[in-house]
Amino acid sequence: MKARLASRFLTYLFATAGLTVVAACNSDSTLAPRDDSPQISGNAIAGLDAFERECASCHSARDAFDIAFFAFPDTTIVRRAVAHVDTATAHDIVAYVRTVRALPTSRDFRPFQPGGTRAAGDANFATQLFVADRWPTDMTAEQLAAIDPLDVPIAVEFPRWSVEFDNIDWMPDKPLDERLLDYPTPYGTARPFLESYHATHAENDLVFAVLNLRIAERAVDNPDAPCVMEPFDRFRPTECFETRRWISTLAAQHMLRYGQRDAVNAILHDGWWDVGNAARRSLQTPEEVDNALENWAQWMYLGWAFEPDRHASVYLSLALEALGLPRHATFHSLRAMVARAENSQAPFMDVRNTARFSPPHWTFETMKFGLEHLVDRLHSGISLRNQEQIDESREAVLAAYVQASRKLTVQAERTDLLVLVNEVIDGLDQLVPAGP
Repeated sequence: MKARLASRFLTYLFATAGLTVVAACNSDSTLAPRDDSPQISGNAIAGLDAFERECASCHSARDAFDIAFFAFPDTTIVRRAVAHVDTATAHDIVAYVRTVRALPTSRDFRPFQPGGTRAAGDANFATQLFVADRWPTDMTAEQLAAIDPLDVPIAVEFPRWSVEFDNIDWMPDKPLDERLLDYPTPYGTARPFLESYHATHAENDLVFAVLNLRIAERAVDNPDAPCVMEPFDRFRPTECFETRRWISTLAAQHMLRYGQRDAVNAILHDGWWDVGNAARRSLQTPEEVDNALENWAQWMYLGWAFEPDRHASVYLSLALEALGLPRHATFHSLRAMVARAENSQAPFMDVRNTARFSPPHWTFETMKFGLEHLVDRLHSGISLRNQEQIDESREAVLAAYVQASRKLTVQAERTDLLVLVNEVIDGLDQLVPAGP
């Protein structure tokens, strides 16, 4: 079982690049700029010891980098610390945080917010991206693939680093269950990799620490795993959500520390998607995570924006639709489609999702774009794994046509799409399964 779970991660273990993030502590994001109050004094060495002992269980980087980076006021640090330590020790922690090297930023900063700002709504998202509220008739797959999702302002707000009174933030409200650090996987356990990362901040150690934690939190044979979803009665929604937020902050602080803006590794970014999935699945339980829909959408978009070729597009699209953002959902489906691997079945499912989520006045152009892309893929000589995938792809394309036809009022548009559908079906019928 461990080997099967781990194999899902192994194939993309070394898909490295770069990224950008932000960090802070579990504190109020609307406070004034940091005030290094002269009346607060303490011993920095003792403060480091106290921070590691009392605070690091939630602050995954262990060195208070996030608190320094977000420039939390001394008074706020003391206020938060005295929930765990006495006042003198809280002053020691302040003295230690003052020694942490970081270029401070606003506590209102939202890590990775696409375009650096929020779009005013679904139609505004489209007009900023395409000039008009239409899918461009001359859009090519290459042009769409060149659009970086992180550069396009969206109407979904990404979380702040830390907010005290709700869970729409990065910082977990509870520490990590340390038993997860010692769960054995085919790659060892997370604890030594995490300790090595804390000492060196080496990216390879970070990747293996996160890899092992992501295996541990969902392993069926791990009785301490909160994120087991098969069988579903093993799923502990709130604990899973908090665990995954803790893991996510590791990658975030690493990227901020080194000013990385591009994708680092799929293992890290998929961990962000996982937070959204925990919120999504919680809706199917009595233990619904607070702000479940918002957390579902923002965390999945966060993870997908760095890895557009990954994940079935239906999951994020459902959240975007529920938020009244069908243009976002359509863009997501088609942008994912053009990023897919050569022999992936996913593009056929992406076209079905395009038909499902596209606004009526977008439907003809988006379906034409998607079907033409499938024709081009089939003409390029792709293969699918087996006959089952071929049959599923055929069914997806036919279902997409039926759904799109209901949105179209011009018979000529239905006819044009049917011609493309038949080309796709003919191409699928000529495929020879690549494997058994």
